[in-house]
Amino acid sequence: MPKPQATVRRTIAEILDAARRAGWAWAKVEWKPDGSVTVDAGMTEADTDDDFLSSDLRMGK
Repeated sequence: MPKPQATVRRTIAEILDAARRAGWAWAKVEWKPDGSVTVDAGMTEADTDDDFLSSDLRMGK
């Protein structure tokens, strides 16, 4: 019987491979110890630029 970590690694590799074949630009898989899985993926490159400038983040007036 395979170790749980090996099964998780193989499953995530299969998910990422399927995402690449489907044409997704990026994908992130998060598998938590409680067994829950979160897949975050997108068809366009992830936007890493902030939409706000520090001068726009004033408190008060």
